[in-house]
Amino acid sequence: MCVKCKAAKPSVTIRRILYCKQCFVRASVVKFRAAIAKSRKRVDWPRTKVLVAFSGGAASTALLKLTADLQRMERKGTDAEPPFTAAVVGHIDESCLFPGDQENVIRAIAAETDLDYNSLALEDAFAPEEGRAALLELVQASMAPGTVRDQIYARLVQPALASGSHADQLKALFAGLESATDREDMLDIIKTALLLRLARESGCDVVLLGDSATRVAVKAMALTARGRGISLPLETSAESQWFHDLLLLRPMRDFTAKEVVYFNRWTRQRSAHVPTFTTGGPRRASIGRLAEAFIVELDQDFSSTVPTVCRTLQKLEPRTEALAAAACILCGFPAEEDANVWRRRLT
Repeated sequence: MCVKCKAAKPSVTIRRILYCKQCFVRASVVKFRAAIAKSRKRVDWPRTKVLVAFSGGAASTALLKLTADLQRMERKGTDAEPPFTAAVVGHIDESCLFPGDQENVIRAIAAETDLDYNSLALEDAFAPEEGRAALLELVQASMAPGTVRDQIYARLVQPALASGSHADQLKALFAGLESATDREDMLDIIKTALLLRLARESGCDVVLLGDSATRVAVKAMALTARGRGISLPLETSAESQWFHDLLLLRPMRDFTAKEVVYFNRWTRQRSAHVPTFTTGGPRRASIGRLAEAFIVELDQDFSSTVPTVCRTLQKLEPRTEALAAAACILCGFPAEEDANVWRRRLT
């Protein structure tokens, strides 16, 4: 029987706990609202405008549904006001790199809510014109000297590209990256920068990210493998105030990928197919893809894998050196001191 109502037959098993359909959906809503309340209590942020980061994937679709319902739900007594003064949907258009009809699907999904919709395209990283100059500086200052950096820099300063469209400049940037891992890293960096810009332009002080527990566990493995442990607590925590004018929240952090799938199915939420550089590729196509395969396959046999990784991450605190470190001008997170010396010694 369902562990909640003690009457209906169970429809799903989550971490060895049986739920019926109705109780699972209600429990998911309660879990999401509790996550928002806990974050607000720990960080003590005022009621403000929030940007909902929406990629069109399953987790961000569930995040959008839960946030929209939270904003318009009826309240009584001390809970008469929603936690946010307003919510805005923020999306980064990746069709320049991944052509297809997914952008039309994403806009249609967002239109089903009563929230405002704002978006930027990946190529907007080069607009205004100083954007390209900034990327040149980022590549030169943040990448270790070598053939890869020289190739990227040469492509960006070519006269034909300098006067070309922003889309051409974006494609040239990714064409100069030889591995899927490098391309994934650069894509994440550009998307984060554009998302923060979109939040500031929209007048938002809080950004909601749709990172599920499974995604956080995979990200932790990938960051560790890439030698980015210094920023691990900041990039996987439930709340991050590293960007001082913006608060990043991950309210889906307690939801596994399985929970997200069942929530979307039983609340009739559709999501878009969001391709990546390793879609359809082997498990060794990139570090991120390998980390995902490792976590997902291990969790299939040991269902406590993802929760254990996430609980361990909750115990991590940023080192004093990390909080005092200068921000990397490429990704914006703490930069390890003498990182280039360390890389040259290893490679």
